[in-house]
Amino acid sequence: MLTPRIFVDGTERAPVVGDRYALTETAARHVAHALRMRVGDRVALFTGTGGEYETTIEHIARSSVNVRIERHLDVERETSWPVTLVQAVIAADMMDLVIRKAVELGVFAIAPFNAMRSQRLSEERAARRLVHWRQIAIAACEQCGRNRVPEVLAWADLDECLSLGEPHPVAIVDAGAGASLSEIARTATPRTIIVGPEGGLAPEEVRRAEDKGARAAHLGRRVLRAETAALAALATINAIAGDGR
Repeated sequence: MLTPRIFVDGTERAPVVGDRYALTETAARHVAHALRMRVGDRVALFTGTGGEYETTIEHIARSSVNVRIERHLDVERETSWPVTLVQAVIAADMMDLVIRKAVELGVFAIAPFNAMRSQRLSEERAARRLVHWRQIAIAACEQCGRNRVPEVLAWADLDECLSLGEPHPVAIVDAGAGASLSEIARTATPRTIIVGPEGGLAPEEVRRAEDKGARAAHLGRRVLRAETAALAALATINAIAGDGR
């Protein structure tokens, strides 16, 4: 996909075919300066709720860009088996990476939670991180071609996150589990995957999840870092459930 893609907030002003549409100042600066686009170039707009708009740039200046909306396409690039990733909060840069790559891998939603071994943040910092993560999800959609922005849910505890998968299968990643995620997925493919922080989930957290119906699963013979485990788990589900065109 060579056409640059820009997210627009359809709740503020929904694009309408045939209209002239002004990009926000931030998006305009990105188009004009980062992408160095010109009048006549094509841009795809999407609102995050499905489909995309083909547009052509009609006016471009230092901090303003207007496009002509030509048509709406009902194209979707979602996975055939949507999965919610329940991710224990990890170091800031690694959490950013997990969210970015999980969106690329087609995650349906991301639910951050504080595990027993997670770093603790103040309410103010946690709120800022949540806003930041949601912006990362949007940017990842712009890059990978998705037209539906996965929701990054508000912080919750493990018990609240366990209810997200009901009534579908839930898997919790545990290096000491007796079965692999691929084995479990071939019989009952999870709709929710729970991944712990640096140092892994505490044994009592795994037991609590199993008591609520989750199945513990390992990802192979090696111990993976938290960010690697999340992405490996999503890739495994994609490979088994089918993520083709």
